[in-house]
Amino acid sequence: MCYTSNMSKVEFTVLQGGLHSSIPKARKRFLSAYVTNTRLMGVLALYAHWAVENGGDIHQFFYIDCEEAGLETCKVFRGDWNLDMDMAEQALVGGLGAEKIPLTAKAFRWLLNYWKEFNESRDLPLPAGRDNYEFIFNKVPTFSPEEEASLMESICGEVSSDYQVVNYFLMRCFGQDEPGAAYLAEDGVPLDIFSNYRKATFCKNTIDPGDHPHEYVSESLVEMGGKYETIITKIRVRNLKVAKFEYCSKAPVTATEAALMLRKTEFATVYELLMDDKDIEENLGEFVLNMNTVMTTHPNGRLFMAFKPTNSHVAERVFMLSNDVKGVYFLTNYGQLIACAYDHDSIIELERELASSPLRSYLMMTGQYELLDPVLFEFINSDYADFQAFIDPID
Repeated sequence: MCYTSNMSKVEFTVLQGGLHSSIPKARKRFLSAYVTNTRLMGVLALYAHWAVENGGDIHQFFYIDCEEAGLETCKVFRGDWNLDMDMAEQALVGGLGAEKIPLTAKAFRWLLNYWKEFNESRDLPLPAGRDNYEFIFNKVPTFSPEEEASLMESICGEVSSDYQVVNYFLMRCFGQDEPGAAYLAEDGVPLDIFSNYRKATFCKNTIDPGDHPHEYVSESLVEMGGKYETIITKIRVRNLKVAKFEYCSKAPVTATEAALMLRKTEFATVYELLMDDKDIEENLGEFVLNMNTVMTTHPNGRLFMAFKPTNSHVAERVFMLSNDVKGVYFLTNYGQLIACAYDHDSIIELERELASSPLRSYLMMTGQYELLDPVLFEFINSDYADFQAFIDPID
């Protein structure tokens, strides 16, 4: 797929709190809802808040893959808002670079039913725990074409430059997302040129000027099934819509060549976290919530990925899929904390965030490194316990 968030794709169960009346049978009153404006990135997150008669409140979180899996995740909580809900929301929304767009009950029901039908038309399973959200589909409203267009505009976010149009359009085409591509194109523009690219990843795109005003030539690096290609296309933009789309050529790329095309410098700052295991566990929320990261667990530690607050990287002449990441923190099982970023300004920002956090009194800096090739993920997957020992042979 062209874009994936870093949340863990797992199924969830209802967490009980307060009164436990049955969700399927109890009367429910809609309170509020939102959706992220990330439709053009190929993903959506939704949230809804309901009052349950004689049963407190329920909070629902949904995650939608607009390219392949459709409606794939649902997480439901009972009771008042709490830390578990904060963590669930961060896992779903934190990596999307999104704004939260308020939804009416009508728009929420219609949108979720749209993706339910997407799953059913492709024989895709719906998330587990269907009893906890089935009631949403009992009263599906009718939307006019004007209402559909207005909702689509709100969930796609603002598109304000030709580079955005080109990058988003190619991303949607390689992702087999015809409705998303159609939103960015004039009538008659072909949307199925890359129909044979299934589960492809749009890794990089470089845009150069064409022969006419608002005409662009793109060189796209695409991965599919472990193999890489560069594809040359020509796109003409008119009034922030694709007016002409032409395939030019393609060429195979070796994994080594692709790695060079995607190569980045890595800046790393290493700390010792002077806390015992119990204190570390109690302060994980500091990393996830206050430092706006998404956490994943690994055999030798925890990775906290910090994302940029918007998807402004899509407006760059040279688009890279990974440029939505501001930096990462890796906390080893032995209390070593490594902060990494791909440019000097970002590593300084990560260091400043740590220096202003409640963790600052427990951090002792032990090293700063500039590496010509990224090595953090190699360290994460290695048997080394100490980052310095890992990079000594590299030096």
